[in-house]
Amino acid sequence: MTECKRPEPFRKPRPIWGAMLLCLSAMATSVSAEDGALQAEHSLLSGLGAVKTASFDQAVSQAQTLAKDMPEYKLAQLVKAELYAIRAGKADWIQQQRQRNQREAESLLSEAKVRWQQQENDGVNQDATWDALLAQYVLKTSDEPYLVIVDSEAHRLFLYRKNENGYQEVVNYYVSLGEKGTGKQVRGDLKTPIGIYKIEKELPDSKLPELYGVAALTLNYPNSWDKQKGRTGSGIWLHGTPRNTFSRAPLASRGCVVLNNPAMESLVFKYRLLPSTPVIIAQNIQRNFIERNDEDKQQVLSQINQWLRSQNDYRVDWGHVSVYAYPGEEGVYYVSFPIDEGRKLVEQYWQRQNEGRWQLVFETEQESKNAPSVSQNLALSGNP
Repeated sequence: MTECKRPEPFRKPRPIWGAMLLCLSAMATSVSAEDGALQAEHSLLSGLGAVKTASFDQAVSQAQTLAKDMPEYKLAQLVKAELYAIRAGKADWIQQQRQRNQREAESLLSEAKVRWQQQENDGVNQDATWDALLAQYVLKTSDEPYLVIVDSEAHRLFLYRKNENGYQEVVNYYVSLGEKGTGKQVRGDLKTPIGIYKIEKELPDSKLPELYGVAALTLNYPNSWDKQKGRTGSGIWLHGTPRNTFSRAPLASRGCVVLNNPAMESLVFKYRLLPSTPVIIAQNIQRNFIERNDEDKQQVLSQINQWLRSQNDYRVDWGHVSVYAYPGEEGVYYVSFPIDEGRKLVEQYWQRQNEGRWQLVFETEQESKNAPSVSQNLALSGNP
């Protein structure tokens, strides 16, 4: 059983209509014409755009169509109802309904707020934002066709695809996270973990309860670093939503990363994310990232390369080595590479010491199915 549960919306009441307009304006920056997962938001945005240009009848018509086509899209239903009320001059009814359905209304507002903040953070140059996001955590990669980065502050999942020039962002989706936020430490704390994980397997619709939507991708939490730190829990997945729910509040799961069903279908069927795909779940991502850490990055890459070439136990092709900055851990880098003709994977954690040098502090070897076989604390043994 995973650590996810049914939505628990925020409880503090606040006005909604203005926030929804901001929310839907923000969605315009996320819509891709080829991505069906975001077409519902695009339709809703068009309707409210008509309100802003005083084309009220057009807005009502579009809201009617979307609400009819997607009865599970509760935000669309709310927009339609409030547009009807505005047209009838019944502002009091709107306030009464907000108070009567406080929890659900607050849930919609929280999502609107998150989307608007994302738009403001991205500014006018999203390409620069995506490049900075990638550069902040990825030093070098092996042959992974895709990378996933979850920005827990913005509640967005970014998917990057490998090409001849490195990695390029291809799509991003709104996500819901743990009810108590991020930084998972123990089983049942209702938090989403921060760290670097791998997809382990796909769970199809036919094997899932309705709560988890059309598909799920399981993650290897707790990973070897989590276990070394004494973190507990299990069942952290990427998964969809029940079919009667298009999207969930930003903080509504028991620790999983939750997408709407169209987005989940895209990850599984369109992009076909494979087992071992890296999933970086990060917090406090620096929006205006400056390459001030370039010197540190070059130093740690150089030292890792030199260390691998000096080891008689490993015969590693540097091109097959991946190096990532570990989120939530100051000065920690995650390194992985295959050995024994790909039958095993070595994972290492390097950490900057007080004197400024880099030290290998923990290493584990795993079988191809991610089953740990050998672990040792190198910091305690005094090895460099």
